[in-house]
Amino acid sequence: MACMDEKNTDVEHGERALRQVYTEELCRGGQVSFRFHSDSCIHCRVPACVAACEPGCLYKDAESGLVLYDTVSCDGCGQCLKSCPMGAISLDCDGKIQKCDGCIERQRAGKIPACVRVCPTGALYLE
Repeated sequence: MACMDEKNTDVEHGERALRQVYTEELCRGGQVSFRFHSDSCIHCRVPACVAACEPGCLYKDAESGLVLYDTVSCDGCGQCLKSCPMGAISLDCDGKIQKCDGCIERQRAGKIPACVRVCPTGALYLE
């Protein structure tokens, strides 16, 4: 997946993909079709993870509206994981927070997030 490549996610050593994709096979009237669903951080307007986390680790970026994080401030306590209603936060191999950051570096460089760039149907987009 694009975000795994962009963020060098190491799933072979226990790191979780930042966007989980689910496939459902449907059969109606003898026709087989597939439905795809993906989950990732939805960058909540009032994020419970920010309130649950140590100050400075997770924060709502005023400019972009994204929920961002600072791995240096993260002590790996896991309170953000427990409070996220989407289950979109995990800890990396070093016990530090790992979540979608909307490819903030790409956006600041005038580019779109990796998942939006490669989405074949246009289902992922920025407003």
